[in-house]
Amino acid sequence: MLLHTFQHIPGVGPWREKDLWSKGIRTWDDFPDGGIVISRKADTVARQRIAEAREALARKDLKELARMVPPREHWRLFPEFQDDAVYFDIETDGSQTQVPTVVSLFDAAGLHVFIQGRNMDALPEAMATRRLWVTFNGSCFDVPVLKEYFGAKNFPVPEAHIDLRFVTRRLGMGGGLKEIEDKLGVGRPPHLKGVNGYDAVLLWRAYLRRGDVEALRYLVEYNLYDSFQLRSLMDLAYNKGADDLNLDVPRLKVFERGDLLYDVSRLLLELGPTERDLDTLARVRAMEQDS
Repeated sequence: MLLHTFQHIPGVGPWREKDLWSKGIRTWDDFPDGGIVISRKADTVARQRIAEAREALARKDLKELARMVPPREHWRLFPEFQDDAVYFDIETDGSQTQVPTVVSLFDAAGLHVFIQGRNMDALPEAMATRRLWVTFNGSCFDVPVLKEYFGAKNFPVPEAHIDLRFVTRRLGMGGGLKEIEDKLGVGRPPHLKGVNGYDAVLLWRAYLRRGDVEALRYLVEYNLYDSFQLRSLMDLAYNKGADDLNLDVPRLKVFERGDLLYDVSRLLLELGPTERDLDTLARVRAMEQDS
C-alpha cells in the first residue's frame, strides 16, 4: 500500500494522487526519472520525497513515514507495521477526573489487563513497547485520560496512532464501535450486547464497594472485547480502504477472535479476589449483621 502512496509529496492530495494513478504511475517505481509529470519544480521534490520514503521503509522507520504521510492516511501504514501494533481501550470511574479503572491491551504477545488498585502503574511501560497504537476514539478520549492520570512526561508517545473512529467514518461506516461491529458481522456475544460505558462504571462501583469479583470479571470481559475487536475492525477497514481506492494490493486476512477466547477465559478466572477484596466483603457482611 505504501508503494502506491504519493500524498507524502508536497502539493499531492487525494485528487492528484488518483490522477497519477490514472496516468499509469501506480507505484513509486513508476514515477519517471525524467520528463515532466506534475511540473519541473514539483517533480524534483517528488523524486526526493519518494527516495526518502523508500529509505525510511527499507529501515522500517515508522516515525519518519508517519511524519511524511498525512495523518488521515496513516491507515496505509498498517500492513508493514502490524507486528508493532497494540490495540487498546480504557474504562473510567465516571468521575469528573476520569480515573482509569480497567485498561486492556492486545498485541502480538497476547492480551494484557491493567486494573486500578492492582497493576495500573505498569501500563505506561507496557504501552511504550509498541510503536503503533490502534484505538477507536482513543485520540479524543483514551489517550488524553491516560496522559492526565499518569502525567504527560510519564506517558509514552507512539510513533503513529491510527484512530479507527475517523478511518471508518471516512469509509462511510458511521456510528459507534459496537454499531460498526454489528454492521460488519463481527458483533459481540449475547451477554455483552447492549452493555455500554455507563454499565462499565456501575460494574466498577459494585466491585469497589462490595469486593464483587463477578462484577469485575464482567467489566474486564467487556473491556477486553473493546480492545481485541479493534484488530478485526482494523483489517476490515484497511481492506475496504484498498477496495475504495481500487488498488492492486494484497488484502489482509481478517482476524478471528476464536483462538483468543481461551485466553479471555483464563484471564477472567485469574481475577480472583485480592486480600483487599476479601477485607471489603468481610466489612460489608459485618455491617449487614450489625444493622
